[in-house]
Amino acid sequence: MRMHRIGYFLLAMVMVAATAGADIKVVQQHHQDGFSMMGQEQPASDEKNVTWIGDGTLRMDQGSSTSIVNLASKKMVIVNHESKSYNEIDLPIDLASMLPPGMGEQMMAMMKFDVTVTPSTETKKVGPWTATRYDLKMTSSMMSMESVLWATKETPVDYKRYHELYSSVMSLQPGMDSMMAEMKKIDGYVVDQTATVTMTMMGETTIGSSDTVISVEEVEAPAGTYDAPVGYERKEFDYMEMMQKQ
Repeated sequence: MRMHRIGYFLLAMVMVAATAGADIKVVQQHHQDGFSMMGQEQPASDEKNVTWIGDGTLRMDQGSSTSIVNLASKKMVIVNHESKSYNEIDLPIDLASMLPPGMGEQMMAMMKFDVTVTPSTETKKVGPWTATRYDLKMTSSMMSMESVLWATKETPVDYKRYHELYSSVMSLQPGMDSMMAEMKKIDGYVVDQTATVTMTMMGETTIGSSDTVISVEEVEAPAGTYDAPVGYERKEFDYMEMMQKQ
């Protein structure tokens, strides 16, 4: 995944879903520190990301892309707003079928992660919520990450129902099954996190990020929220092309 999206994806992994019959709109502030990788400078960046969570549906807007999951139709839609196009993928996702013969096994071996989530009793106030600290460590042959997350149960949400939705999004990323399993230890909705990622394959490049939830509100999603945008061109999904763009 793109390095400047890592913090957002990690925060989203441990978010929770709306109660049945309601939609939840979540607005998050994402910050990415500047860094240098392979001789290229990446400046610091800030953006707001929006997530909509419904009854068996999920929409995540981040920059120029949108991911939509619909469990009832067993479909995931990936939208590229720059090209005004979208891909439609059947659920559950079978990565092996999307890759050239032999590449799937090789990629899974490279992206095998050891993940540990450690609960604590430490608490602090994040906005209007009282949150509890969790420490996350993730390592592989290509990268390592340490993160501090603050989760609260003071929102009208249900982690187990969300977990199924977001697992569909993360299934496009090799090796994320171990992370999703370990994230079940987090009891609540993560409203704040800091993360430091070290890319061991890129000369020990270190990337810092932070994510903070600005608002969580129960509101009816606008018509078409969980559909591909009207007027966009549908294109066949090419997994290798997606990986090259990340």
